[in-house]
Formats: sequence, C-alpha cells, structure tokens
Amino acid sequence: MKISWMKLLIYSLFLFIISCQGIDQNEVYGKYSPVSYKNTFDTLIIKKEGKYRRVIYDKKKIKLLGYESVYKLDGNSINFDSFYFNLDKDLVAFPNDVKDVDMTFTTYFEKIDGNVGLCFGYHEGENCYKKVITSSK
Repeated sequence: MKISWMKLLIYSLFLFIISCQGIDQNEVYGKYSPVSYKNTFDTLIIKKEGKYRRVIYDKKKIKLLGYESVYKLDGNSINFDSFYFNLDKDLVAFPNDVKDVDMTFTTYFEKIDGNVGLCFGYHEGENCYKKVITSSK
C-alpha cells in the first residue's frame, strides 16, 4: 500500500512542477519548428484567435501538407484538433502519411534552451518544437 501512495506523491509533485513553469499565455503565440528533425521541415504557427497553421515539407523541400485548424489552451497545456503527428518520418518514402490529420493531440508548453517549446514524442524530450518567431497577431 505504501508503494501506491509513493507513486501518487511523485506523480503529484511532477504535475505541480510542470504547472509552475511560469509560461505566460501571451508567450505561446508564434512560429515553432522542430529542434532536430532530419527528414522533414515543419512549421507550426499558433495564432491568438484559437487557430493554428501547419506546413510540412519533405527532405527534398517538396511541400506535402499545409492546413489550418483550431486549438484550445488550458493553463500550460494545448489541445490541437486535426493534428498531424509528425515524428520526423521519411516522407519521401512514405508521402501518404501526411494524409492522417484526423487526430486530436494534447501537450504542454515548456522551456527548451530558454525558449517556449512543445514536445510531441512518446517519451519526455522527444520530437520537440521550439518557438522561433513571436507572433504579432
């Protein structure tokens, strides 16, 4: 029984630390790009009016995807509708993968190298995007 309480305490502390990172809502708007992708060129633009824009190119710089959808902010987390889950797959070999944009995805904002960022991977610190341009709109 003590082990389950210990796990609950550790999990609660983890959530508390994440929620106290101090990222202001106005800091989240802008253009994001992947930190270390090799197979795709991806941009994610989070706009103030509850919309986001996504453009993805393969490694040959051929545009494979461009769309706009909506998101919802909740504290330090963001929920994207119609999201393409880009794990830097080789889209030259698998160009049809970009057609799968029918999922919703929730992640949270964090500081990456001093900048606001988001991570989308299965494990902590994987498939991260860092804000590169602040949005004026």
